[in-house]
Amino acid sequence: MNVWILSAGGLGLLTALIHLFAGQADPVRPFLKSNLEDVPKATLLACWHLVSVTLFVSSLALLYVGWHDLQAFYLATRLVGALYLLFALVFIAVGWYFFANKVFIKLPQWTLLLPIGLLASYGAS
Repeated sequence: MNVWILSAGGLGLLTALIHLFAGQADPVRPFLKSNLEDVPKATLLACWHLVSVTLFVSSLALLYVGWHDLQAFYLATRLVGALYLLFALVFIAVGWYFFANKVFIKLPQWTLLLPIGLLASYGAS
């Protein structure tokens, strides 16, 4: 068992659940009620659910690799870790563009994504 990777997977699963349930209430419902045209609205909703799938599948993979300590999958685990680190950087960059120094409060998603990336990367190193 690799507790670092297992922890990354557990935090990832929690993040996926928060994304699925809290995300529906906060950004998705108001967005769907907006006056945006249907094609961009449908595209953005599909992208939202692509993120949901990515969060769930990558978290389950991390849990599996961490539970069984499958060193043969450590390269893939490092790639998943890098993906989460990049996700965190995207939230920080986009948040900085819209909210300047209030980025860390207005878009706190990075606070879950960054530790997942760090835990997975460290566990696979």
